[in-house]
Amino acid sequence: MRVDISFKYLENSEFIDKILDNNFKKIERRLKLFRRNDPIHISVHVEKNPHKEQYFSRLHIYLPSSKFLSAEEKSSNCALAINKSFSAIVRQIDKVKHTIERHLSKKVKKEKQEQY
Repeated sequence: MRVDISFKYLENSEFIDKILDNNFKKIERRLKLFRRNDPIHISVHVEKNPHKEQYFSRLHIYLPSSKFLSAEEKSSNCALAINKSFSAIVRQIDKVKHTIERHLSKKVKKEKQEQY
């Protein structure tokens, strides 16, 4: 899994690193469905509005099945913006995962029916 993190008008800190690490752990658990050899690319962009206290968090995930997931959130708190974007991505990953698992279960049922 390749991870790119970028900041604009904002410096990286231990606090932001801790938030990102916790959220990456949630995503890694959900991406175990994909094989380790398959390339997964995660791009995170955190930005602060230079004129007022507003933060933006953009998150893009490129999955091996040519799927592209994206989430963008904003908030007056940096941590909240990051957590909201990761929550949105987690919901999207769960949808994709459910679709793949449903497809695989139908395929297995069809194979069992053909055996009899």
